[in-house]
Amino acid sequence: MALTIEFPPDVETRLGQVAQARGIEPDVYVRQVVEDSLPAPGYGAILELFAAWEAEDATDDPDELAARQAEWEELKANLEANPVRFRELGP
Repeated sequence: MALTIEFPPDVETRLGQVAQARGIEPDVYVRQVVEDSLPAPGYGAILELFAAWEAEDATDDPDELAARQAEWEELKANLEANPVRFRELGP
């Protein structure tokens, strides 16, 4: 597929600079960025599964929504209180 994309001059300049720094042509860089941002083949099935789970768990019950919010706040507080130190995970 061939596409034509119009970039503002400042974006085109920055794109050229980044591509040049990587030693590739701007069109190759844009293609890489787009490919890297696309979901992998079969990823749609995972998104459908997540959507199905979300639909199953859907509620407008105020008590349930409050309980879920409280669980989220507790998880967030625990994560903030006990941050993972990536250096500790390395070799």
